[in-house]
Amino acid sequence: MTSLPLNFATGLIVSFLGTLPLGVLNITIMDVSLKKGMSSALRFALACALVELVYSYLSVQLTKSIIEFPALRPITEVVATITLLGMGIYYIRKQNSLTASKQKTVSSFYLGTLLSILNVVAFPFWILYTTLLQGKGIIGLSQHSLIVIYVIGISVGTIAGLLPFAYASRFLTRIVAAHQHHMDRTIGCLFLFLSLFQFISLFT
Repeated sequence: MTSLPLNFATGLIVSFLGTLPLGVLNITIMDVSLKKGMSSALRFALACALVELVYSYLSVQLTKSIIEFPALRPITEVVATITLLGMGIYYIRKQNSLTASKQKTVSSFYLGTLLSILNVVAFPFWILYTTLLQGKGIIGLSQHSLIVIYVIGISVGTIAGLLPFAYASRFLTRIVAAHQHHMDRTIGCLFLFLSLFQFISLFT
């Protein structure tokens, strides 16, 4: 039985974990924190969360359309398996991306908004995971209130995932520079495991 707290917690946890892999947003917030301070980093995180709120809401609406056609369920399961496999291979083969960003006097909120809007991978990400979570009965999308609380959880999870990078930027910058490839490989192996689990679930 799905509920508002479960929808919120699930959205928050998945969003938090999805923010941890090193990418443009969490690397940029480290740079913003180092150069402009925590207040600017907080504005950056807030902007990212607001864009994620819109993207995830639109993705959920698209997911509902997919769910209304049960014949598409096996196709989405196969696509999910291939996507997870592709993400695993990507992170295992990924090269170091920690580079010094050249920031002008642009607003941190504007920078966060722009980078998040350009992060269109959020659409397939949330369509994939929302379809899987709803199919397993973990979240519910039958009521508008369930959808709203789910995407709010996603937005809060984005902030929760970005702020540790901002607060620990001075320490993390050195760690990331030295161990980013190892972290990417670990994340890649996790995605490969999820892909295998999803593949097995196709036949059970």
